[in-house]
Amino acid sequence: MPDLVPSSDSPVSASSVQQATQPTQTSTPPESQGDAQPKTSIQQPQGYASIGRRAHKKSRTGCSTCKSRKIKCDERHPACLNCISHGVECPFLKPGAGNNASARAPKPKPDSPASSSSTSTSRPNPIMALPEGGELPLLELELLHNFTTKTYTTLTADASVWEFWRDDVVQLGLTCDYIMRAVLAVSALHLAYHRPDRRDFYVEAGILLHQKAARSAMRVMAVGDKIDKDHAANLFLFSMLTMFFALASPRRSNPDGTFFIGESGFPDWAFLLSGGKSIMDVLGEAGLETVASPFLVYGRRRWHAQRALLEATTAAATAATTKDPHQQQQQQHSPAASSPPEPRGPILAPLRARIQTTVSDPALLKTYAHALDELELALVVRQDPAAPRDVLDAMVWLWVMSDEFVPLLRLPTQEAVAIFAHFCVLLKHHESHWWLQGWGDHIMMRAREILDEEHRGWIDWPMREMGWMEGVEE
Repeated sequence: MPDLVPSSDSPVSASSVQQATQPTQTSTPPESQGDAQPKTSIQQPQGYASIGRRAHKKSRTGCSTCKSRKIKCDERHPACLNCISHGVECPFLKPGAGNNASARAPKPKPDSPASSSSTSTSRPNPIMALPEGGELPLLELELLHNFTTKTYTTLTADASVWEFWRDDVVQLGLTCDYIMRAVLAVSALHLAYHRPDRRDFYVEAGILLHQKAARSAMRVMAVGDKIDKDHAANLFLFSMLTMFFALASPRRSNPDGTFFIGESGFPDWAFLLSGGKSIMDVLGEAGLETVASPFLVYGRRRWHAQRALLEATTAAATAATTKDPHQQQQQQHSPAASSPPEPRGPILAPLRARIQTTVSDPALLKTYAHALDELELALVVRQDPAAPRDVLDAMVWLWVMSDEFVPLLRLPTQEAVAIFAHFCVLLKHHESHWWLQGWGDHIMMRAREILDEEHRGWIDWPMREMGWMEGVEE
């Protein structure tokens, strides 16, 4: 059966996955007599403790990368943690890179006791002894089945987009390797969320799959302006899948003070998102002629719905402030007056006023104003109880602001952090999605750590909305 991913780089193999979940019995090669060195023991004076190298078990079956770097390999499969942490492909992933120690060990004689014991207890390496026709990619099949039966319904709230993720994107993955690997990577983290007993295994598999996908996508992006509309659409969809993957990845706090960029432990996310957006900006309306058309049309429809709702809310607030006092008194005594919600002004008006009075740089003011305008569109939907909860409303803001606003979070500026703290309200609003759970509180906590005492008062409103009432005046 051919590999699900049409690329020369095969993803995590099923056999290596089996090695990750089952203990591997290996035979340790005996040391030859010719290589034996005379041992001398040096007696230490009493009261002195050894300060030499800490004793550890030597790794005889580690990967070649760890051996070349002269570090201890943990021998974990489908890839060792040293290779994962350094972002390199572990040799364990390569076909035939199984238990190297068994190949180096001297073969026991057929009539020796060692021969009978090793034959009865040792398990043959599944990679070294492939059946005719090759092995089925069981891990990839499991991940694909999970995506097409469960994961696809968790990416967006609107059922009209579910078929796009289940059918169009998966079909595209059969001809685009980085799309398929990104799909499988998101599915792996979904399984890690629902199967805590095998969480580490699925997380490692997802990271490895996405690392390969990112390398393949980067090679396509390196072509630059020679990318056609179809490849641009593929990169756009990959950036969306990367968003899901980055937000679903295990979070870690950053002691160096950086904010959001790298919080998920995924350093390429911001670059890929900005690069994909730049390509789609150049592509323009031609994107509607690609496989990404259903998703682009849906996103545009959501954006226009937000704009219409914002204009209606602003108009109602303006009418309420200019209404005749006698008419207001009559409406207050009217039985129907208590039914509709009281119209409110722009949600971010106080934050906007503070930024305008403290920031003098025209370029920064323009960036902040644009970020607030787009964030207002997403936040105003929360005022309408009948509006569907679609996390795409939040993702559209990040997509639009990825080029000019997100880089300010790397510094970070106090104003950018305060704006992003208001974005946490959206994350909390859509927390029913498994890949968003805990992100709102996590980023709000980081915002409070970064903001100074003066600017910390700027985020009172989002803290109240999220239930962070302690220390906040009503």
